[in-house]
Amino acid sequence: MFFPVNFQVVICSIFSSCKAFDTVLRDVLVSKLEGHGFERRTTRWTRNWLNGRTERVTVNGSMSRWRPVTNGVPQGSVLFSIFDSDMDSGTECTLSKFAEDTKLCGVVDTLEGRAAIQKDLHRLERWACVNRMKFNKAKCKVLHLGWDNPKHKYRLGGEWLESSPEEKDLGVLVDEKLNMSRQCVLAAPKANRILGCIKRSVASRLREGILPLYSTLMRPHLESCIQLWSPQHKKDMDVLDRVQRRATKMIGGMEHLSYEDRLRELGLFSLEKSRLRGDLTAAFQ
Repeated sequence: MFFPVNFQVVICSIFSSCKAFDTVLRDVLVSKLEGHGFERRTTRWTRNWLNGRTERVTVNGSMSRWRPVTNGVPQGSVLFSIFDSDMDSGTECTLSKFAEDTKLCGVVDTLEGRAAIQKDLHRLERWACVNRMKFNKAKCKVLHLGWDNPKHKYRLGGEWLESSPEEKDLGVLVDEKLNMSRQCVLAAPKANRILGCIKRSVASRLREGILPLYSTLMRPHLESCIQLWSPQHKKDMDVLDRVQRRATKMIGGMEHLSYEDRLRELGLFSLEKSRLRGDLTAAFQ
C-alpha cells in the first residue's frame, strides 16, 4: 500500500465506566429510533424488550444478588449501530465504525488537513457529551503514516492524544511504515500453538481427522484478512509457510514426501498461491 501524501489515522474507542454497549441510555436510543422513522409500536416493543433485565457476577465462586440492568443494549444487536449512526454527521474526514471502535482518517499534507482532523475530533467529543457517552482517551491513539510526516498533535476534549508506532485494527497489527512483518510474527505462533494442541490431544494421524482440524482451527490465523497484511518479504512468507509445512508433515503417510508432493496429495495450495487466488477474487468482486 502506498500513500503519495502524508496520512494520519486517529483510532478512538468509545468507553465509559464499562463497555460501550452497557452505557447506552435507552431513552436516547428510543428517541433515535423514532428519528429514523420507526413507528411507535416498534419503539415501545424495543423498550419493553430491553427493560426488566437483571444480572449478577461471580467472583471466586461467590455470586452477587441479582440487580436490575437500567442501561445498555445486548452486545451483538443492531441497536448500537443505530445509536451511533449519527456520529459521523458533519465530519470532514473519513470516519470508520465497527461496533464500539471508531477510526478517524485524513490527509495532512497541509495545515488545513490538520485543522479538519482537529475539528472532527471536537465534533466527536460534542457527540459523546450530547449522548452521555465517554471516550476512553487512554485508548485513543494517533497513527502517523507516510514519509516525512509532520506528526501533528491532536486533542480530544481537554486531553492531548498520544502517538503510537503501531496499532491493532480488527486483529491486524498495522505500523506507521505499513510493514506487516510484525503481523506475520504474531500470526504464525498462534497457529503453531493450535498445532501443538492438536498433536497432543488427537491420537489419530489420519488425513480425515488432521486436515479438517488444520483447515478449521489453524489456517484462519494464516489467512484472515490476508489481502490487507499479505507479506511482501520472503522471510515473512517463510514464517507463515513453515506452519503449513509442519501441519502437512504430521499427517500419517506424508512424512517422507516433499512439501510440494504433500500439498498435491492433500489437495491444498501453498499459502502463496492461496494469497494470489484471494487477491484475484477480491479484484473480481
